[in-house]
Amino acid sequence: MNNEPVYTKLQTDIYEINNQYFYREKVHTYLIELKDKVLLFDIPAYSEEIEKFILSFDKPVFAIISHGSCGISDGTEWQEKIGLKIYAHKADINHPWLKMKPNVFFTEMPDFAENIEVIYTPGHSAGAICVLEKNTKTLFSGDTFYGNKKGEIIDFSQESQSDYENLDDRMASCRKLLEYDFMTVYPFHYEIIIGNGKERLSEYMKNK
Repeated sequence: MNNEPVYTKLQTDIYEINNQYFYREKVHTYLIELKDKVLLFDIPAYSEEIEKFILSFDKPVFAIISHGSCGISDGTEWQEKIGLKIYAHKADINHPWLKMKPNVFFTEMPDFAENIEVIYTPGHSAGAICVLEKNTKTLFSGDTFYGNKKGEIIDFSQESQSDYENLDDRMASCRKLLEYDFMTVYPFHYEIIIGNGKERLSEYMKNK
């Protein structure tokens, strides 16, 4: 029996949903409590315990997916169980791994709250996005970039490419992200980077 808590509180109003997997790889999905709503960044697997946690905020619940591959999650079940409204960038509408139907395919970045900025970062997929929580200078990076256990950026230029990935676009998106003010990075895959995420990304890009 798994006695791991459903969530971990990372910062004020920011939580990670524990024990999440993309196939067999452990990944990160997040919940951001806003003034009048709850925003999920990528969607956790469904369970009654997670549903109870999400609904405990007693606010409308929305989700935005970082890229089409995250559509392999239990999005459809969440839509049916709690009426979850899911947003995805329109450029990922034909992504081969998008296994659910988001409620909103957007091209203009959605406005969830004053402290939340959605940033278009194509590359890992045509519709990849990041989310910046301005108050805490926290960047939810999806699979645009991520760290290792040393806090360094993993060299994604060495990853195998597919017909829905574009390395040049991904590099351009990382350069674009350096124009924003962030410190901590919460990715979908691999390790969280605490405190010096922008510095680490800048170091990585200098060598590219």
